[in-house]
Order: sequence, then structure tokens, then C-alpha cells
Amino acid sequence: MRNLRIPTIALLLLLALGGAAFSDPVFESDEAWGRFGIGREAFDHPADLVGDRDENMYIVDRGNNRVQVLDRRGRFLREWGGRGFGKGSFDNPSGIVIDRGAGVLYVLDTGNNRIQKFDLAGKYILEFGRLGSGRGEFNKPSDLALDRKGNLFVADPGNNRLQKFDPTGAFLEEWGRYAQQRKGNDLEKPVSIAYSDEAFGFLYVLTADCSIRKYDMDGLSVAVWSMLQKGEGLVCGPARIRIEPRRYTVYIADTVNDRMVLFDRAGEMLGDLRKGHSPFKKPEGFFINDVFGEDILVADTGNNLIQKVRRRK
Repeated sequence: MRNLRIPTIALLLLLALGGAAFSDPVFESDEAWGRFGIGREAFDHPADLVGDRDENMYIVDRGNNRVQVLDRRGRFLREWGGRGFGKGSFDNPSGIVIDRGAGVLYVLDTGNNRIQKFDLAGKYILEFGRLGSGRGEFNKPSDLALDRKGNLFVADPGNNRLQKFDPTGAFLEEWGRYAQQRKGNDLEKPVSIAYSDEAFGFLYVLTADCSIRKYDMDGLSVAVWSMLQKGEGLVCGPARIRIEPRRYTVYIADTVNDRMVLFDRAGEMLGDLRKGHSPFKKPEGFFINDVFGEDILVADTGNNLIQKVRRRK
């Protein structure tokens, strides 16, 4: 394993709006772990990750079709998975969320068009989903999120919708252009989804055209904006959206442009982050750990690294 630790260096996020630059927010690089490979503490295109209350990292190692668990210092703890369609096996897994209170994980098993649920030791609990367009079925699901009650939202771009399930995997409702309840009827090709605990709760949806759509829990549109600002001239390439739970900062992994983009909850761009220990290369998933501050764990997919940065301001 390559454990890269360097002296703390502040990384200013620069905002390119009309040529103006702002010094807020400020991040520091911390550590990075990993290398390309099939063994312990190595990865083949890590796609997403979460952290538990002890700061252990649960990493979706997509190319190796497994979940690998490392401690806060990047040391191997355990793994489970393997390619297949049986219980506990995966085919191109791409996302993961954690319910810290319940001590469970949900893994998005994209190639098998299903969600699998495990305890933190990797013990299989249940699964739901299959290929299709009916309720509880998926067509290339791309992301998932949990609300404050432990309900699960799944981005189902092949069916142009979001689906909501309870913790047992029972279907509750759907949002999208063709949903029967007409929630989120302007929604097309949702790539990623995040739940925010502000007020009575909001859903932030990242779409394939690089739009961010914010909905209240009744499915009413609250705000819409583009992750690409005027004059940037960049190619669109979104991967993941997540919300920091205290300031409600909106973080987006912009895979094609090798960066993270930050907005406030009203859609005002705050800046972008392009590296930790080393420049990001096609970052996909990330996790905002707020246990001891605001640490961002980035699945730096193209570099086969997990990079950690810490917000200082």
C-alpha cells in the first residue's frame, strides 16, 4: 500500500466568475491511500465510499467487484464480494450509503440491477430489484441516498425516475416524468441524488445534462441551476452529488473535468477543488465525514487512490 502523508498545505479554491477569485472555502490535503491492483489496500477503479463512526472506510472497488474496508489510517480490515449474481456478489457495483444509526450499508449493484443490504461486518441481510421498468425494478441504477427515517432513494436513469423504498426494500413511491403521482415531472436522466436534512428535507438531483434540481419532499421544484458556470467552456461530466449536513454546502464530483465543484444551497458557486496530495483524475464518489470536522474522502477513480482533504474555512 502507498500511504502518502505530506505536510499540511492549504489548497485555496478559486472561483472563476467574471475573472474574480475568492479565498473561501479553504482546504488542506491530508492523506492518500492505494495503488492499482487486486490485493489488499489496492483498487481497480474505486467508485464510491462511506465512513462509519470510527472513521473506517467502506470502499466500493468496482473493478474488483468487492467492498473493501480500511481503517482511518488506510490499513486493511476486511472485504467481501466477488463477481457474480448470488447473495453478496456483485457485477459492476457503483455506489454505497451507510445508515450509521442502524449499522447497515446499502450497495448499488448496478450490473445486477439491484440493491444489496449488509451489516458493517459484511453480513448479507437482503436484496431487492431486478431489470425492468415496473415498481421496484431498475435499468442501470446509478446512485442512492438515505433520508432521516432510513428510507432509500435510488436514481434510476434508464427509467428516467427516482424510486423510494423503506429499509426492508418495500417500494413506496416514484418521482419522474412518467411517475403516476407526477412528482418531479420535469426530471430526466438522474445521475446522482442526495438528501439534505434542512427544514423538512430536500432532495438534490444531478442530471446527465449537468443540471442540479432541488425538490421539497412533496416533489415541488425549489431551485434549478447548472454546475457549469457561464464562460467556463468545459465539457459536461457529472458523477456524484452530496450535501454537507451543517452548512448545507453542495459538493459535486465533476469526473470529466477532474475536480470537485462546490455550491451553496441556493446554487451560488463557491469554488472548485482539483487536488489533494496529487491532482484528481476522474473522481467519482466521495464521502463527507463530519464526525470530527469536515473531511472529504474522495474516490479518485483514475488514480486508484482514496484521497482525504480537510476543510479549514
